[in-house]
Amino acid sequence: MDSSDAVAMILALVVFTGVLFAPSPVPPDAADPVSAGSGQPSDVRDLSAVLAGIEERVSSSHPLNLTPGSVPGTADEPAVPDENKTENETENTPAPVPEYDDDELARLVEENSISLMLLSVQNVYALQAWDEKPAKESAAALRTFAADLLKESSALRISDDRSGLNDSFALALGSYVAAGEALQGDAPLNRTMVDTALEANRQGSNRLREAFGCLQYPVLEAPGEIAAVNLSLPRPAAPGKELALLQRYIYEDRSRANDISLMLESTVGTGMYHLLDGSGEAVVAEPGRMFLLVEVKATNLGHRGENRVYTVRTPDLQAFTLHYRNTTYAPVKLSDRTSLGEPYAAATLNRYEKKAGYIVFDVPAALPLDECSVRVDLGGDASPVWALGRTLGSAP
Repeated sequence: MDSSDAVAMILALVVFTGVLFAPSPVPPDAADPVSAGSGQPSDVRDLSAVLAGIEERVSSSHPLNLTPGSVPGTADEPAVPDENKTENETENTPAPVPEYDDDELARLVEENSISLMLLSVQNVYALQAWDEKPAKESAAALRTFAADLLKESSALRISDDRSGLNDSFALALGSYVAAGEALQGDAPLNRTMVDTALEANRQGSNRLREAFGCLQYPVLEAPGEIAAVNLSLPRPAAPGKELALLQRYIYEDRSRANDISLMLESTVGTGMYHLLDGSGEAVVAEPGRMFLLVEVKATNLGHRGENRVYTVRTPDLQAFTLHYRNTTYAPVKLSDRTSLGEPYAAATLNRYEKKAGYIVFDVPAALPLDECSVRVDLGGDASPVWALGRTLGSAP
Protein backbone atom coordinates (compact mmCIF):
# COMPACT_ATOMS: atom_id res chain seq x y z
CA MET A 1 0.00 0.00 0.00
CA ASP A 2 1.46 3.46 -0.94
CA SER A 3 2.35 5.89 1.84
CA SER A 4 -0.19 8.42 0.54
CA ASP A 5 -2.94 5.81 0.76
CA ALA A 6 -1.90 4.99 4.32
CA VAL A 7 -1.98 8.67 5.35
CA ALA A 8 -5.35 9.13 3.70
CA MET A 9 -6.75 6.14 5.48
CA ILE A 10 -5.49 7.32 8.88
CA LEU A 11 -7.04 10.76 8.34
CA ALA A 12 -10.31 9.19 7.22
CA LEU A 13 -10.35 7.01 10.33
CA VAL A 14 -9.78 10.06 12.56
CA VAL A 15 -12.67 11.92 10.89
CA PHE A 16 -14.88 8.83 10.98
CA THR A 17 -14.17 8.18 14.68
CA GLY A 18 -14.96 11.76 15.57
CA VAL A 19 -18.22 11.65 13.66
CA LEU A 20 -19.33 8.34 15.14
CA PHE A 21 -18.77 9.49 18.70
CA ALA A 22 -20.33 12.90 18.19
CA PRO A 23 -23.67 13.66 19.87
CA SER A 24 -26.69 12.01 18.29
CA PRO A 25 -28.18 13.91 15.33
CA VAL A 26 -31.16 16.10 16.09
CA PRO A 27 -34.19 15.86 13.79
CA PRO A 28 -35.22 19.12 12.09
CA ASP A 29 -38.38 19.46 14.16
CA ALA A 30 -36.36 19.45 17.39
CA ALA A 31 -33.81 22.03 16.25
CA ASP A 32 -33.58 25.65 17.31
CA PRO A 33 -36.47 27.71 15.83
CA VAL A 34 -34.04 30.04 14.11
CA SER A 35 -32.55 27.18 12.02
CA ALA A 36 -35.64 24.97 11.76
CA GLY A 37 -36.73 26.50 8.48
CA SER A 38 -33.51 25.51 6.78
CA GLY A 39 -34.10 21.76 7.38
CA GLN A 40 -30.66 21.22 9.03
CA PRO A 41 -28.65 22.54 12.03
CA SER A 42 -27.13 25.99 11.60
CA ASP A 43 -23.55 24.85 12.29
CA VAL A 44 -23.35 22.28 9.45
CA ARG A 45 -20.15 22.70 7.43
CA ASP A 46 -19.40 21.76 3.83
CA LEU A 47 -18.09 18.17 3.66
CA SER A 48 -15.38 19.23 1.22
CA ALA A 49 -13.78 21.28 4.01
CA VAL A 50 -13.68 18.25 6.29
CA LEU A 51 -12.01 16.05 3.67
CA ALA A 52 -9.77 18.76 2.19
CA GLY A 53 -6.58 17.43 3.81
CA ILE A 54 -7.29 13.94 2.54
CA GLU A 55 -7.93 15.15 -1.00
CA GLU A 56 -4.64 17.10 -1.05
CA ARG A 57 -2.60 14.10 0.07
CA VAL A 58 -4.27 11.64 -2.25
CA SER A 59 -4.08 13.94 -5.28
CA SER A 60 -0.31 14.20 -4.84
CA SER A 61 -0.04 10.49 -5.56
CA HIS A 62 -2.94 8.99 -7.52
CA PRO A 63 -6.74 9.16 -7.42
CA LEU A 64 -8.73 6.71 -5.38
CA ASN A 65 -9.76 3.58 -7.16
CA LEU A 66 -13.53 3.23 -7.05
CA THR A 67 -13.62 0.47 -9.64
CA PRO A 68 -13.57 -3.09 -8.36
CA GLY A 69 -10.83 -5.28 -9.80
CA SER A 70 -11.26 -8.26 -12.05
CA VAL A 71 -11.57 -11.76 -10.70
CA PRO A 72 -9.46 -14.59 -12.08
CA GLY A 73 -10.93 -17.98 -12.81
CA THR A 74 -10.56 -20.88 -10.49
CA ALA A 75 -8.96 -24.22 -11.16
CA ASP A 76 -10.49 -27.62 -10.71
CA GLU A 77 -9.25 -29.99 -8.03
CA PRO A 78 -6.66 -32.40 -9.41
CA ALA A 79 -7.30 -36.15 -9.32
CA VAL A 80 -4.79 -38.45 -7.67
CA PRO A 81 -3.70 -41.58 -9.57
CA ASP A 82 -4.56 -44.82 -7.82
CA GLU A 83 -2.60 -47.27 -9.93
CA ASN A 84 0.87 -47.60 -11.38
CA LYS A 85 1.19 -46.68 -15.04
CA THR A 86 3.85 -47.13 -17.68
CA GLU A 87 4.95 -44.66 -20.29
CA ASN A 88 3.65 -47.03 -22.98
CA GLU A 89 0.16 -47.10 -21.47
CA THR A 90 -0.46 -43.44 -20.72
CA GLU A 91 1.35 -40.16 -20.68
CA ASN A 92 2.29 -38.95 -17.18
CA THR A 93 0.80 -35.49 -17.35
CA PRO A 94 -0.07 -34.26 -13.83
CA ALA A 95 -3.27 -32.34 -13.29
CA PRO A 96 -2.80 -28.68 -12.37
CA VAL A 97 -1.99 -27.93 -8.75
CA PRO A 98 -4.89 -26.23 -6.92
CA GLU A 99 -4.47 -22.47 -6.97
CA TYR A 100 -5.99 -19.99 -4.56
CA ASP A 101 -6.93 -16.35 -5.07
CA ASP A 102 -5.44 -15.13 -1.77
CA ASP A 103 -3.34 -12.46 -3.47
CA GLU A 104 -6.38 -11.20 -5.43
CA LEU A 105 -8.36 -10.91 -2.19
CA ALA A 106 -5.53 -8.93 -0.57
CA ARG A 107 -5.47 -6.64 -3.61
CA LEU A 108 -9.23 -6.02 -3.38
CA VAL A 109 -8.91 -5.07 0.29
CA GLU A 110 -5.90 -2.81 -0.21
CA GLU A 111 -7.11 -0.99 -3.30
CA ASN A 112 -10.76 -0.43 -2.35
CA SER A 113 -10.83 0.09 1.41
CA ILE A 114 -9.99 3.80 1.32
CA SER A 115 -12.81 4.44 -1.13
CA LEU A 116 -15.20 2.41 1.01
CA MET A 117 -14.22 4.35 4.09
CA LEU A 118 -14.59 7.76 2.46
CA LEU A 119 -18.03 6.89 1.14
CA SER A 120 -18.98 5.75 4.64
CA VAL A 121 -17.61 8.98 6.15
CA GLN A 122 -19.70 11.03 3.71
CA ASN A 123 -22.79 9.06 4.60
CA VAL A 124 -22.26 9.34 8.35
CA TYR A 125 -21.56 13.07 8.09
CA ALA A 126 -24.78 13.66 6.14
CA LEU A 127 -26.75 11.56 8.64
CA GLN A 128 -25.32 13.50 11.58
CA ALA A 129 -26.29 16.72 9.82
CA TRP A 130 -29.76 15.29 9.05
CA ASP A 131 -29.19 16.33 5.44
CA GLU A 132 -31.50 14.02 3.54
CA LYS A 133 -30.36 14.38 -0.06
CA PRO A 134 -26.58 13.86 0.52
CA ALA A 135 -27.37 11.08 2.99
CA LYS A 136 -29.40 9.10 0.48
CA GLU A 137 -27.03 9.79 -2.42
CA SER A 138 -23.94 8.67 -0.48
CA ALA A 139 -25.84 5.66 0.88
CA ALA A 140 -26.78 4.57 -2.64
CA ALA A 141 -23.17 4.93 -3.83
CA LEU A 142 -21.88 3.03 -0.81
CA ARG A 143 -24.41 0.24 -1.28
CA THR A 144 -23.61 -0.21 -4.99
CA PHE A 145 -19.84 -0.17 -4.48
CA ALA A 146 -19.93 -2.59 -1.52
CA ALA A 147 -22.31 -4.97 -3.30
CA ASP A 148 -20.04 -5.11 -6.37
CA LEU A 149 -17.00 -5.88 -4.20
CA LEU A 150 -18.94 -8.51 -2.28
CA LYS A 151 -19.88 -10.23 -5.53
CA GLU A 152 -16.23 -10.22 -6.66
CA SER A 153 -14.78 -11.47 -3.39
CA SER A 154 -17.36 -14.24 -3.00
CA ALA A 155 -16.27 -15.70 -6.35
CA LEU A 156 -12.65 -16.05 -5.22
CA ARG A 157 -11.17 -19.33 -4.07
CA ILE A 158 -9.58 -18.64 -0.69
CA SER A 159 -7.26 -20.92 1.30
CA ASP A 160 -7.72 -21.64 4.99
CA ASP A 161 -4.77 -19.35 5.76
CA ARG A 162 -6.75 -16.36 4.49
CA SER A 163 -10.18 -17.31 5.83
CA GLY A 164 -9.97 -14.63 8.55
CA LEU A 165 -9.30 -11.87 6.02
CA ASN A 166 -12.06 -13.18 3.76
CA ASP A 167 -14.64 -13.34 6.56
CA SER A 168 -13.84 -9.86 7.94
CA PHE A 169 -13.94 -8.23 4.51
CA ALA A 170 -17.22 -9.95 3.60
CA LEU A 171 -18.83 -8.85 6.88
CA ALA A 172 -17.63 -5.27 6.34
CA LEU A 173 -19.11 -5.21 2.85
CA GLY A 174 -22.36 -6.70 4.11
CA SER A 175 -22.64 -3.98 6.76
CA TYR A 176 -22.04 -1.23 4.20
CA VAL A 177 -24.70 -2.74 1.95
CA ALA A 178 -27.10 -2.76 4.91
CA ALA A 179 -26.32 0.91 5.60
CA GLY A 180 -27.26 1.80 2.05
CA GLU A 181 -30.42 -0.29 2.08
CA ALA A 182 -31.61 1.38 5.29
CA LEU A 183 -31.91 4.68 3.42
CA GLN A 184 -33.55 3.42 0.25
CA GLY A 185 -36.97 4.62 -0.79
CA ASP A 186 -38.75 7.94 -0.92
CA ALA A 187 -39.68 8.12 2.77
CA PRO A 188 -38.15 11.12 4.58
CA LEU A 189 -35.44 10.57 7.17
CA ASN A 190 -36.63 9.40 10.55
CA ARG A 191 -34.94 8.32 13.74
CA THR A 192 -35.13 4.58 12.97
CA MET A 193 -33.57 4.96 9.51
CA VAL A 194 -30.76 7.17 10.77
CA ASP A 195 -29.89 4.97 13.75
CA THR A 196 -29.93 1.81 11.61
CA ALA A 197 -27.63 3.33 8.97
CA LEU A 198 -25.23 4.74 11.57
CA GLU A 199 -24.96 1.37 13.32
CA ALA A 200 -24.36 -0.45 10.01
CA ASN A 201 -21.62 2.05 9.14
CA ARG A 202 -20.01 1.55 12.53
CA GLN A 203 -20.01 -2.24 12.13
CA GLY A 204 -18.61 -1.96 8.63
CA SER A 205 -15.77 0.24 9.90
CA ASN A 206 -14.94 -2.24 12.67
CA ARG A 207 -14.92 -5.21 10.30
CA LEU A 208 -12.79 -3.32 7.78
CA ARG A 209 -10.28 -2.59 10.54
CA GLU A 210 -10.19 -6.33 11.33
CA ALA A 211 -9.51 -7.08 7.67
CA PHE A 212 -6.56 -4.70 7.68
CA GLY A 213 -5.22 -6.44 10.75
CA CYS A 214 -5.23 -9.71 8.81
CA LEU A 215 -3.15 -8.07 6.06
CA GLN A 216 -0.23 -7.40 8.37
CA TYR A 217 2.61 -9.79 7.60
CA PRO A 218 4.91 -10.61 10.52
CA VAL A 219 8.61 -9.89 10.09
CA LEU A 220 10.23 -13.28 10.18
CA GLU A 221 13.89 -14.13 10.55
CA ALA A 222 15.17 -16.76 8.16
CA PRO A 223 16.26 -19.95 9.97
CA GLY A 224 19.95 -20.80 9.72
CA GLU A 225 19.23 -23.69 7.37
CA ILE A 226 17.52 -21.35 4.89
CA ALA A 227 19.90 -18.42 5.36
CA ALA A 228 22.77 -20.72 4.40
CA VAL A 229 21.19 -21.56 1.03
CA ASN A 230 23.14 -20.03 -1.83
CA LEU A 231 20.42 -18.54 -4.02
CA SER A 232 22.98 -17.50 -6.61
CA LEU A 233 23.50 -21.10 -7.69
CA PRO A 234 22.56 -21.72 -11.33
CA ARG A 235 19.01 -22.94 -11.86
CA PRO A 236 17.55 -25.06 -13.16
CA ALA A 237 20.07 -27.88 -13.53
CA ALA A 238 21.32 -28.62 -17.02
CA PRO A 239 18.86 -30.73 -19.03
CA GLY A 240 19.54 -34.44 -18.62
CA LYS A 241 21.69 -33.97 -15.51
CA GLU A 242 20.47 -36.02 -12.58
CA LEU A 243 20.59 -34.73 -9.02
CA ALA A 244 21.78 -36.81 -6.09
CA LEU A 245 19.82 -37.52 -2.93
CA LEU A 246 20.18 -34.64 -0.44
CA GLN A 247 20.85 -32.27 -3.37
CA ARG A 248 18.61 -29.22 -3.35
CA TYR A 249 16.69 -28.01 -6.40
CA ILE A 250 15.62 -24.33 -6.26
CA TYR A 251 12.94 -22.85 -8.48
CA GLU A 252 10.47 -19.94 -8.60
CA ASP A 253 6.79 -20.24 -7.82
CA ARG A 254 4.21 -19.44 -10.49
CA SER A 255 3.96 -15.80 -9.46
CA ARG A 256 7.77 -15.47 -9.62
CA ALA A 257 7.59 -13.89 -6.18
CA ASN A 258 9.13 -16.64 -4.02
CA ASP A 259 11.87 -19.26 -4.15
CA ILE A 260 11.06 -22.89 -3.39
CA SER A 261 13.53 -25.59 -2.42
CA LEU A 262 12.77 -29.23 -3.28
CA MET A 263 14.88 -32.13 -2.09
CA LEU A 264 14.72 -35.94 -2.11
CA GLU A 265 16.50 -37.04 1.05
CA SER A 266 16.47 -40.84 1.32
CA THR A 267 14.92 -44.13 0.21
CA VAL A 268 13.97 -47.30 2.09
CA GLY A 269 12.06 -50.45 1.17
CA THR A 270 9.58 -52.40 3.29
CA GLY A 271 7.21 -55.27 2.78
CA MET A 272 4.53 -54.21 5.26
CA TYR A 273 3.09 -51.31 7.20
CA HIS A 274 0.20 -50.82 9.64
CA LEU A 275 -2.76 -48.49 9.64
CA LEU A 276 -2.96 -46.27 12.72
CA ASP A 277 -6.69 -45.68 12.50
CA GLY A 278 -7.44 -47.82 15.54
CA SER A 279 -7.82 -51.06 13.61
CA GLY A 280 -4.12 -51.90 13.55
CA GLU A 281 -4.64 -53.55 10.16
CA ALA A 282 -1.46 -54.65 8.40
CA VAL A 283 -0.97 -53.78 4.73
CA VAL A 284 1.32 -56.39 3.15
CA ALA A 285 2.97 -56.11 -0.25
CA GLU A 286 2.10 -58.81 -2.77
CA PRO A 287 4.60 -61.67 -3.17
CA GLY A 288 7.70 -60.50 -5.03
CA ARG A 289 6.92 -56.84 -4.46
CA MET A 290 7.77 -54.14 -1.89
CA PHE A 291 6.83 -50.62 -0.86
CA LEU A 292 9.58 -48.15 -1.76
CA LEU A 293 9.53 -45.04 0.44
CA VAL A 294 11.11 -41.83 -0.88
CA GLU A 295 11.46 -38.99 1.63
CA VAL A 296 10.71 -35.54 0.18
CA LYS A 297 11.21 -32.12 1.72
CA ALA A 298 9.92 -28.82 0.29
CA THR A 299 10.77 -25.39 1.77
CA ASN A 300 9.54 -21.86 1.13
CA LEU A 301 12.84 -19.96 0.98
CA GLY A 302 11.11 -16.59 1.19
CA HIS A 303 9.87 -13.63 -0.79
CA ARG A 304 12.03 -12.26 -3.58
CA GLY A 305 9.83 -10.12 -5.85
CA GLU A 306 7.55 -7.09 -5.70
CA ASN A 307 4.37 -9.16 -5.72
CA ARG A 308 2.53 -9.38 -2.39
CA VAL A 309 2.27 -13.17 -2.61
CA TYR A 310 4.12 -14.69 0.34
CA THR A 311 2.86 -18.27 0.24
CA VAL A 312 3.82 -21.07 -2.15
CA ARG A 313 2.19 -24.32 -3.22
CA THR A 314 4.31 -27.46 -3.17
CA PRO A 315 4.12 -30.01 -6.02
CA ASP A 316 1.19 -32.37 -6.04
CA LEU A 317 1.71 -36.05 -5.28
CA GLN A 318 1.10 -37.11 -8.86
CA ALA A 319 3.88 -34.83 -10.09
CA PHE A 320 6.35 -37.45 -8.78
CA THR A 321 7.07 -40.55 -10.90
CA LEU A 322 9.61 -43.35 -10.45
CA HIS A 323 11.48 -44.48 -13.57
CA TYR A 324 13.37 -47.68 -14.33
CA ARG A 325 14.42 -48.06 -17.97
CA ASN A 326 11.16 -47.96 -19.94
CA THR A 327 8.86 -48.45 -16.97
CA THR A 328 7.23 -45.70 -14.96
CA TYR A 329 5.64 -46.13 -11.52
CA ALA A 330 3.07 -43.75 -10.08
CA PRO A 331 2.83 -43.08 -6.33
CA VAL A 332 0.48 -45.05 -4.09
CA LYS A 333 -1.98 -42.93 -2.15
CA LEU A 334 -1.62 -43.65 1.57
CA SER A 335 -3.98 -43.20 4.48
CA ASP A 336 -3.26 -40.16 6.61
CA ARG A 337 -2.03 -42.24 9.55
CA THR A 338 0.25 -45.23 9.02
CA SER A 339 3.32 -46.73 10.66
CA LEU A 340 5.41 -45.35 7.77
CA GLY A 341 5.15 -41.81 9.11
CA GLU A 342 3.61 -38.72 7.57
CA PRO A 343 2.74 -39.17 3.88
CA TYR A 344 3.73 -36.44 1.47
CA ALA A 345 0.91 -34.26 0.12
CA ALA A 346 0.69 -30.90 -1.64
CA ALA A 347 0.57 -28.04 0.86
CA THR A 348 0.55 -24.25 1.06
CA LEU A 349 3.68 -22.99 2.85
CA ASN A 350 4.23 -19.61 4.46
CA ARG A 351 7.63 -17.94 4.44
CA TYR A 352 10.41 -20.25 5.71
CA GLU A 353 7.93 -23.04 6.37
CA LYS A 354 8.81 -26.56 5.24
CA LYS A 355 6.89 -29.73 4.48
CA ALA A 356 8.36 -33.24 4.65
CA GLY A 357 6.83 -36.64 4.07
CA TYR A 358 7.14 -39.99 2.34
CA ILE A 359 6.09 -40.90 -1.17
CA VAL A 360 5.41 -44.62 -1.59
CA PHE A 361 5.76 -46.69 -4.76
CA ASP A 362 4.60 -50.30 -5.16
CA VAL A 363 7.51 -51.88 -7.07
CA PRO A 364 9.13 -55.32 -7.66
CA ALA A 365 11.27 -56.38 -4.71
CA ALA A 366 14.22 -57.05 -7.01
CA LEU A 367 14.12 -53.57 -8.54
CA PRO A 368 17.75 -52.27 -8.77
CA LEU A 369 17.56 -48.83 -7.14
CA ASP A 370 20.97 -47.86 -8.57
CA GLU A 371 19.29 -47.71 -11.97
CA CYS A 372 16.16 -45.89 -10.80
CA SER A 373 15.33 -42.20 -10.72
CA VAL A 374 12.47 -39.99 -9.55
CA ARG A 375 11.23 -37.22 -11.81
CA VAL A 376 9.15 -34.25 -10.60
CA ASP A 377 7.04 -32.37 -13.15
CA LEU A 378 6.89 -28.76 -11.95
CA GLY A 379 5.18 -27.51 -15.09
CA GLY A 380 6.75 -25.88 -18.12
CA ASP A 381 10.34 -26.96 -18.70
CA ALA A 382 11.11 -27.58 -15.02
CA SER A 383 11.36 -31.33 -14.40
CA PRO A 384 14.25 -32.15 -12.04
CA VAL A 385 15.38 -35.77 -11.77
CA TRP A 386 17.02 -37.43 -8.77
CA ALA A 387 19.15 -40.56 -9.17
CA LEU A 388 18.25 -42.90 -6.29
CA GLY A 389 21.65 -44.62 -6.46
CA ARG A 390 23.64 -41.51 -5.59
CA THR A 391 23.83 -39.39 -2.44
CA LEU A 392 25.31 -35.90 -2.23
CA GLY A 393 29.00 -36.17 -1.39
CA SER A 394 29.35 -39.77 -2.55
CA ALA A 395 31.38 -40.81 -5.57
CA PRO A 396 29.45 -40.80 -8.89
